[in-house]
Amino acid sequence: MRIPRRLAPVALAGLLALAGCSGGSTTQAESGAPATPSPSATTATATETATETASPSPSPTPTPEPLMPALHSQTYEQAQAELVSKDISTALLKSAAQHKDVTLPRDHDGWYVCDASPRIGTKVTATTTVTVKLAEDFSDCTTSFNGYLHQKNDPAYTPPAPKPKPVPTTQAPAPAPAPEKAAPKPAPKPVGGSMITCPDGKQGYACTSNGHPVVDGQFCPKADRGRALKATNGTTVTCSYDPSVRPYRWQ
Repeated sequence: MRIPRRLAPVALAGLLALAGCSGGSTTQAESGAPATPSPSATTATATETATETASPSPSPTPTPEPLMPALHSQTYEQAQAELVSKDISTALLKSAAQHKDVTLPRDHDGWYVCDASPRIGTKVTATTTVTVKLAEDFSDCTTSFNGYLHQKNDPAYTPPAPKPKPVPTTQAPAPAPAPEKAAPKPAPKPVGGSMITCPDGKQGYACTSNGHPVVDGQFCPKADRGRALKATNGTTVTCSYDPSVRPYRWQ
């Protein structure tokens, strides 16, 4: 159709207006602008991130149980202090006499530990009973007559038969012989010149008051303190105090 020349500008303006309306209706995805996330989506993402990064709290490390220490040769008071230093309650401690014929007094802090249970290195729990066997003198720890300190208290002990009394005679006594010149006395020999058998069945040159052979360097009973006897190695030893060790020794 032929447009009159006077209407040509009006028609051109209308075409431009139509083109502008169709071009301004592009979507946000077509224009390339970034999408704005919704508030609900942002909250869910933050919650998931916090859940993934949270780590569980570490469980507390259990305290190891204490081990039974060595208590042999210590006094009862020292043994109590040793247990406390190893975090072992003294309420678990039980004391008894080492020998059947000995009564443990109420105050026995100065008595010595001869034996202890459980064994050294054993774990001590809250229900473990720590038992110590005590003796008043540490040298008595090695003395035992079937569990008795004194042999006479052992029911299995049979004392030796008494010597028979001499039969009185009615005959007149023989006249005394003429005095003779006394021979010179030999030099005194140390006690224990030959090997003998002690009450415990062992041999030695001399026996202690509690029936054992005298051995150089070993502990000696209280009754032998100051005595000089011949030891099994042939030397004469004395039951005397050793500053390095509290009990007396044959030395």
